[in-house]
Amino acid sequence: MSKYKQLLVLFCLFLTLSSVFYISVTQKNQQVTKQKITQIERQIALDLPLLDLPNELLKHSGNKDAVNSYIKILNSYINMSGLKVVAIAPKSEMATPINSSQIIRNLSTNNGLVLVVFSVKHIHFPLSHFIYYFIFLVLSVLISFWVKFAFIKQSNKQFNNAKHQSIAEPTPLILIVDLNDKTLSSSCNPEQKICLANKPLCFYLALVEYCTNNDDVALSHNKDVPEELLELANKYFYRLVQLGHTVRKRPNFNNSLEKTLSEIRAALDEVLNECPEEKELYYPPKAYGEGSRSRLHSYGLANIRKGNIEIRGK
Repeated sequence: MSKYKQLLVLFCLFLTLSSVFYISVTQKNQQVTKQKITQIERQIALDLPLLDLPNELLKHSGNKDAVNSYIKILNSYINMSGLKVVAIAPKSEMATPINSSQIIRNLSTNNGLVLVVFSVKHIHFPLSHFIYYFIFLVLSVLISFWVKFAFIKQSNKQFNNAKHQSIAEPTPLILIVDLNDKTLSSSCNPEQKICLANKPLCFYLALVEYCTNNDDVALSHNKDVPEELLELANKYFYRLVQLGHTVRKRPNFNNSLEKTLSEIRAALDEVLNECPEEKELYYPPKAYGEGSRSRLHSYGLANIRKGNIEIRGK
Protein backbone atom coordinates (compact mmCIF):
# COMPACT_ATOMS: atom_id res chain seq x y z
CA MET A 1 0.00 0.00 0.00
CA SER A 2 1.41 3.42 -0.98
CA LYS A 3 1.92 6.29 1.45
CA TYR A 4 -0.91 8.32 -0.07
CA LYS A 5 -3.36 5.45 0.19
CA GLN A 6 -2.42 4.93 3.83
CA LEU A 7 -3.00 8.64 4.58
CA LEU A 8 -6.35 8.45 2.79
CA VAL A 9 -7.38 5.45 4.90
CA LEU A 10 -6.25 7.27 8.05
CA PHE A 11 -8.23 10.40 7.16
CA CYS A 12 -11.38 8.46 6.26
CA LEU A 13 -11.26 6.42 9.47
CA PHE A 14 -10.76 9.49 11.65
CA LEU A 15 -13.50 11.41 9.86
CA THR A 16 -15.93 8.48 10.16
CA LEU A 17 -15.28 7.87 13.87
CA SER A 18 -15.44 11.59 14.70
CA SER A 19 -18.66 12.11 12.74
CA VAL A 20 -20.37 9.16 14.39
CA PHE A 21 -19.29 10.37 17.83
CA TYR A 22 -20.35 13.98 17.17
CA ILE A 23 -23.78 13.02 15.82
CA SER A 24 -24.38 10.59 18.70
CA VAL A 25 -23.44 13.15 21.37
CA THR A 26 -25.50 15.89 19.72
CA GLN A 27 -28.60 13.71 19.46
CA LYS A 28 -28.16 12.53 23.05
CA ASN A 29 -27.87 16.11 24.32
CA GLN A 30 -30.95 17.16 22.39
CA GLN A 31 -32.91 14.25 23.83
CA VAL A 32 -31.80 15.03 27.40
CA THR A 33 -32.65 18.73 26.90
CA LYS A 34 -36.18 17.91 25.71
CA GLN A 35 -36.75 15.61 28.68
CA LYS A 36 -35.48 18.27 31.10
CA ILE A 37 -37.68 20.97 29.55
CA THR A 38 -40.71 18.68 29.90
CA GLN A 39 -39.92 18.13 33.60
CA ILE A 40 -39.52 21.86 34.24
CA GLU A 41 -42.68 22.61 32.32
CA ARG A 42 -44.67 20.21 34.54
CA GLN A 43 -43.22 21.75 37.69
CA ILE A 44 -44.14 25.27 36.54
CA ALA A 45 -47.66 24.10 35.68
CA LEU A 46 -48.05 22.84 39.28
CA ASP A 47 -46.71 26.11 40.71
CA LEU A 48 -48.71 28.48 38.47
CA PRO A 49 -51.58 28.96 40.95
CA LEU A 50 -49.05 30.23 43.52
CA LEU A 51 -47.38 32.69 41.14
CA ASP A 52 -48.58 36.29 41.17
CA LEU A 53 -48.79 36.78 37.38
CA PRO A 54 -50.40 39.77 35.67
CA ASN A 55 -54.08 39.33 34.76
CA GLU A 56 -55.40 41.61 32.05
CA LEU A 57 -59.01 40.52 32.58
CA LEU A 58 -58.93 41.42 36.28
CA LYS A 59 -56.74 44.47 35.72
CA HIS A 60 -54.09 42.97 37.99
CA SER A 61 -50.47 43.96 37.37
CA GLY A 62 -49.02 41.03 39.33
CA ASN A 63 -45.79 40.82 41.31
CA LYS A 64 -42.88 40.86 38.89
CA ASP A 65 -40.25 40.59 41.62
CA ALA A 66 -41.87 37.45 43.03
CA VAL A 67 -41.98 35.85 39.58
CA ASN A 68 -38.29 36.69 38.97
CA SER A 69 -37.41 35.28 42.39
CA TYR A 70 -39.26 32.06 41.51
CA ILE A 71 -37.39 31.82 38.20
CA LYS A 72 -34.08 32.34 40.01
CA ILE A 73 -34.85 29.59 42.52
CA LEU A 74 -36.07 27.29 39.71
CA ASN A 75 -32.87 27.78 37.72
CA SER A 76 -30.78 26.91 40.79
CA TYR A 77 -32.41 23.48 40.83
CA ILE A 78 -31.85 22.83 37.12
CA ASN A 79 -28.79 20.63 37.10
CA MET A 80 -27.91 21.14 33.46
CA SER A 81 -25.49 23.59 31.88
CA GLY A 82 -26.79 25.66 29.00
CA LEU A 83 -30.47 25.40 30.03
CA LYS A 84 -32.40 27.93 32.13
CA VAL A 85 -35.79 29.58 32.39
CA VAL A 86 -35.76 33.16 31.10
CA ALA A 87 -39.34 34.32 31.60
CA ILE A 88 -42.80 33.22 32.73
CA ALA A 89 -45.59 35.56 31.65
CA PRO A 90 -49.08 35.66 30.14
CA LYS A 91 -49.17 35.76 26.38
CA SER A 92 -50.45 39.32 26.37
CA GLU A 93 -47.47 40.48 28.42
CA MET A 94 -44.81 38.78 26.25
CA ALA A 95 -43.70 41.67 24.01
CA THR A 96 -39.99 40.98 23.54
CA PRO A 97 -39.28 38.73 20.50
CA ILE A 98 -37.25 35.65 21.22
CA ASN A 99 -33.91 34.74 19.55
CA SER A 100 -32.72 31.52 17.94
CA SER A 101 -31.33 30.12 21.20
CA GLN A 102 -34.67 30.35 23.03
CA ILE A 103 -37.64 27.96 23.17
CA ILE A 104 -41.23 28.90 24.10
CA ARG A 105 -43.69 26.48 25.68
CA ASN A 106 -47.40 27.20 26.18
CA LEU A 107 -49.25 26.43 29.44
CA SER A 108 -53.05 26.61 29.47
CA THR A 109 -54.70 28.12 32.57
CA ASN A 110 -58.19 29.37 33.48
CA ASN A 111 -57.01 32.91 32.78
CA GLY A 112 -55.53 32.14 29.36
CA LEU A 113 -52.17 31.03 27.97
CA VAL A 114 -48.99 31.42 29.96
CA LEU A 115 -45.72 31.41 28.05
CA VAL A 116 -42.55 29.88 29.46
CA VAL A 117 -39.33 30.94 27.73
CA PHE A 118 -36.29 28.64 27.96
CA SER A 119 -32.76 29.60 26.98
CA VAL A 120 -30.81 26.72 25.43
CA LYS A 121 -27.11 27.03 24.68
CA HIS A 122 -25.44 24.15 22.83
CA ILE A 123 -21.85 23.73 24.01
CA HIS A 124 -19.76 22.41 21.11
CA PHE A 125 -16.50 20.57 21.61
CA PRO A 126 -16.11 20.66 25.36
CA LEU A 127 -12.66 19.92 26.68
CA SER A 128 -13.60 16.37 27.65
CA HIS A 129 -14.61 15.62 24.06
CA PHE A 130 -11.16 16.38 22.70
CA ILE A 131 -9.88 13.35 24.60
CA TYR A 132 -12.21 11.19 22.54
CA TYR A 133 -11.06 12.78 19.29
CA PHE A 134 -7.46 12.08 20.29
CA ILE A 135 -8.41 8.45 20.98
CA PHE A 136 -10.10 8.27 17.56
CA LEU A 137 -6.92 9.62 15.94
CA VAL A 138 -4.79 6.97 17.66
CA LEU A 139 -7.26 4.23 16.67
CA SER A 140 -7.24 5.46 13.06
CA VAL A 141 -3.44 5.35 12.97
CA LEU A 142 -3.38 1.83 14.42
CA ILE A 143 -6.07 0.56 12.06
CA SER A 144 -4.38 2.12 9.01
CA PHE A 145 -1.09 0.44 9.92
CA TRP A 146 -2.93 -2.84 10.50
CA VAL A 147 -4.54 -2.53 7.06
CA LYS A 148 -1.13 -1.80 5.53
CA PHE A 149 0.50 -4.81 7.16
CA ALA A 150 -2.47 -7.04 6.24
CA PHE A 151 -2.18 -5.84 2.63
CA ILE A 152 1.57 -6.53 2.57
CA LYS A 153 1.04 -9.94 4.15
CA GLN A 154 -1.64 -10.84 1.61
CA SER A 155 0.57 -9.64 -1.26
CA ASN A 156 3.49 -11.71 0.01
CA LYS A 157 1.21 -14.72 0.41
CA GLN A 158 -0.06 -14.39 -3.16
CA PHE A 159 3.50 -13.94 -4.43
CA ASN A 160 4.69 -17.02 -2.53
CA ASN A 161 1.72 -19.04 -3.78
CA ALA A 162 2.39 -17.97 -7.35
CA LYS A 163 6.09 -18.75 -6.92
CA HIS A 164 5.32 -22.13 -5.38
CA GLN A 165 2.80 -22.88 -8.11
CA SER A 166 5.30 -21.94 -10.81
CA ILE A 167 7.83 -24.29 -9.21
CA ALA A 168 5.36 -27.09 -8.57
CA GLU A 169 3.71 -26.83 -11.97
CA PRO A 170 6.36 -26.18 -14.63
CA THR A 171 5.28 -24.92 -18.02
CA PRO A 172 4.66 -27.89 -20.32
CA LEU A 173 7.01 -28.29 -23.25
CA ILE A 174 5.75 -27.40 -26.72
CA LEU A 175 7.27 -28.78 -29.90
CA ILE A 176 7.66 -26.06 -32.54
CA VAL A 177 7.52 -27.01 -36.23
CA ASP A 178 8.34 -24.15 -38.62
CA LEU A 179 7.33 -24.79 -42.25
CA ASN A 180 9.06 -21.61 -43.35
CA ASP A 181 12.54 -23.08 -42.81
CA LYS A 182 11.54 -26.77 -42.31
CA THR A 183 12.93 -26.99 -38.77
CA LEU A 184 12.00 -28.55 -35.45
CA SER A 185 12.61 -26.86 -32.08
CA SER A 186 11.13 -26.82 -28.57
CA SER A 187 9.87 -24.18 -26.16
CA CYS A 188 12.56 -25.13 -23.61
CA ASN A 189 15.32 -24.33 -26.12
CA PRO A 190 13.85 -22.42 -29.11
CA GLU A 191 17.30 -21.42 -30.37
CA GLN A 192 18.23 -25.01 -31.19
CA LYS A 193 16.62 -25.82 -34.55
CA ILE A 194 16.97 -29.12 -36.40
CA CYS A 195 16.28 -29.26 -40.12
CA LEU A 196 14.14 -32.09 -41.47
CA ALA A 197 13.67 -33.28 -45.05
CA ASN A 198 10.38 -32.78 -46.88
CA LYS A 199 9.07 -36.34 -46.62
CA PRO A 200 9.63 -36.98 -42.88
CA LEU A 201 8.52 -33.41 -42.04
CA CYS A 202 5.20 -33.70 -43.91
CA PHE A 203 4.59 -37.24 -42.67
CA TYR A 204 5.23 -36.29 -39.03
CA LEU A 205 2.85 -33.31 -39.16
CA ALA A 206 0.23 -35.52 -40.80
CA LEU A 207 0.79 -38.19 -38.13
CA VAL A 208 0.32 -35.62 -35.35
CA GLU A 209 -2.91 -34.25 -36.84
CA TYR A 210 -4.25 -37.74 -37.61
CA CYS A 211 -3.58 -39.07 -34.10
CA THR A 212 -5.03 -35.92 -32.52
CA ASN A 213 -8.29 -36.40 -34.41
CA ASN A 214 -8.42 -40.18 -33.91
CA ASP A 215 -7.99 -41.42 -30.35
CA ASP A 216 -6.74 -44.94 -29.69
CA VAL A 217 -5.79 -45.43 -33.34
CA ALA A 218 -3.56 -48.40 -34.27
CA LEU A 219 -1.09 -47.82 -37.11
CA SER A 220 0.70 -51.02 -38.05
CA HIS A 221 3.71 -51.47 -40.29
CA ASN A 222 1.99 -54.52 -41.79
CA LYS A 223 -0.77 -52.36 -43.25
CA ASP A 224 -0.83 -49.54 -45.74
CA VAL A 225 -0.86 -46.00 -44.44
CA PRO A 226 -4.51 -44.87 -44.01
CA GLU A 227 -5.88 -42.69 -46.80
CA GLU A 228 -6.73 -39.89 -44.39
CA LEU A 229 -3.13 -39.84 -43.15
CA LEU A 230 -1.80 -39.76 -46.73
CA GLU A 231 -4.13 -36.85 -47.60
CA LEU A 232 -2.84 -34.90 -44.62
CA ALA A 233 0.77 -35.58 -45.60
CA ASN A 234 0.08 -34.41 -49.16
CA LYS A 235 -1.60 -31.31 -47.77
CA TYR A 236 1.54 -30.33 -45.87
CA PHE A 237 3.68 -31.18 -48.92
CA TYR A 238 1.66 -28.76 -51.11
CA ARG A 239 2.02 -26.16 -48.38
CA LEU A 240 5.82 -26.46 -48.69
CA VAL A 241 5.46 -25.87 -52.41
CA GLN A 242 3.40 -22.74 -51.72
CA LEU A 243 6.10 -21.46 -49.37
CA GLY A 244 8.60 -21.63 -52.25
CA HIS A 245 10.73 -24.59 -51.23
CA THR A 246 12.48 -26.41 -54.10
CA VAL A 247 10.56 -29.64 -54.62
CA ARG A 248 11.06 -31.96 -57.61
CA LYS A 249 8.17 -34.35 -57.12
CA ARG A 250 5.69 -35.44 -54.51
CA PRO A 251 7.13 -38.26 -52.40
CA ASN A 252 5.36 -41.59 -51.94
CA PHE A 253 4.59 -41.67 -48.24
CA ASN A 254 3.75 -45.40 -48.36
CA ASN A 255 7.31 -46.34 -49.30
CA SER A 256 10.21 -46.67 -46.84
CA LEU A 257 7.95 -46.05 -43.84
CA GLU A 258 10.50 -47.28 -41.30
CA LYS A 259 13.22 -45.04 -42.77
CA THR A 260 10.88 -42.04 -42.58
CA LEU A 261 10.07 -42.80 -38.94
CA SER A 262 13.78 -43.25 -38.15
CA GLU A 263 14.56 -39.79 -39.58
CA ILE A 264 11.75 -38.31 -37.47
CA ARG A 265 13.04 -40.01 -34.31
CA ALA A 266 16.61 -38.84 -35.01
CA ALA A 267 15.47 -35.20 -35.33
CA LEU A 268 13.37 -35.49 -32.14
CA ASP A 269 16.36 -36.97 -30.28
CA GLU A 270 18.33 -33.79 -30.95
CA VAL A 271 15.47 -31.39 -30.27
CA LEU A 272 14.44 -33.09 -27.01
CA ASN A 273 17.97 -33.83 -25.84
CA GLU A 274 17.53 -31.60 -22.74
CA CYS A 275 14.02 -32.92 -22.03
CA PRO A 276 14.21 -36.71 -22.50
CA GLU A 277 11.10 -37.27 -20.35
CA GLU A 278 8.99 -35.58 -23.06
CA LYS A 279 10.06 -38.00 -25.80
CA GLU A 280 7.29 -40.46 -25.08
CA LEU A 281 4.69 -37.82 -25.96
CA TYR A 282 6.16 -36.84 -29.34
CA TYR A 283 8.10 -39.96 -30.29
CA PRO A 284 6.66 -42.47 -32.83
CA PRO A 285 7.07 -45.73 -30.84
CA LYS A 286 9.69 -48.24 -31.99
CA ALA A 287 8.80 -51.88 -32.57
CA TYR A 288 10.10 -54.47 -30.09
CA GLY A 289 10.20 -58.23 -30.15
CA GLU A 290 9.43 -59.15 -33.73
CA GLY A 291 10.39 -55.68 -34.97
CA SER A 292 8.43 -54.15 -37.78
CA ARG A 293 6.71 -57.45 -38.49
CA SER A 294 4.87 -57.40 -35.13
CA ARG A 295 1.11 -57.22 -35.60
CA LEU A 296 0.67 -55.63 -32.15
CA HIS A 297 3.01 -52.72 -32.74
CA SER A 298 1.64 -49.25 -33.60
CA TYR A 299 3.70 -46.22 -34.57
CA GLY A 300 0.80 -43.88 -33.71
CA LEU A 301 1.13 -41.06 -31.16
CA ALA A 302 -1.28 -42.28 -28.48
CA ASN A 303 -0.98 -39.35 -26.05
CA ILE A 304 -0.62 -36.39 -28.42
CA ARG A 305 -3.18 -33.59 -27.92
CA LYS A 306 -3.93 -30.19 -29.43
CA GLY A 307 -1.61 -27.62 -27.90
CA ASN A 308 1.36 -29.96 -27.62
CA ILE A 309 2.70 -28.83 -31.00
CA GLU A 310 2.89 -25.34 -32.51
CA ILE A 311 2.98 -25.27 -36.33
CA ARG A 312 4.27 -22.06 -37.87
CA GLY A 313 3.60 -21.20 -41.48
CA LYS A 314 0.64 -23.56 -41.68
